[in-house]
Amino acid sequence: MNFIEKIANYRLGNLQRNHFPEIALTALNEGIESESLFILAGMSDRDNTFELQQYFDTSINELKITLPNKYKSAQILLNYYLNEMIVKPEDAYNTMILIDNQIVKQVDWKTELGLTEEMYVGGELGLEKIYTWYRELQDFEDGTMLLYYNDLPRHKQKERLKNHMIEEAKKVKEFIDIELSTYNIK
Repeated sequence: MNFIEKIANYRLGNLQRNHFPEIALTALNEGIESESLFILAGMSDRDNTFELQQYFDTSINELKITLPNKYKSAQILLNYYLNEMIVKPEDAYNTMILIDNQIVKQVDWKTELGLTEEMYVGGELGLEKIYTWYRELQDFEDGTMLLYYNDLPRHKQKERLKNHMIEEAKKVKEFIDIELSTYNIK
């Protein structure tokens, strides 16, 4: 993950203050520099969390960065994971588990987005079609009844389900790419 993706991961609650030195090192490796960032990068995950937070906040101010809200953070992290899913299709199911746990289930999206009605799982983030195939892959892994491709041998069922999930991931990633192109974290 790059600096912005790690910031998004932090905003969603997947990374804690003890990860700030690692985040700072990532920024420095990308050529992003500030005085407090250098200090933070030299600190340890075992340092006082108050001091870690202080240097993190100061480095964000020095860099003139506006931290993304949870929705934008979700889009940034989704973009990263969807790309992983597309580039490494053999890991698509495990990547979807990360999306489910680190993005979809991490935030009460109904409250966060002020929604009045329940949507399909992942619908708040445009993932409802991906979830159709993910749920089928979960059923495949559990050995329970599948709704699709019952006429195919088992290994071909899995391949088809995974391919559908990846195709939907490409569509969602394309949409997120457009939305993120107008968003500047600085």
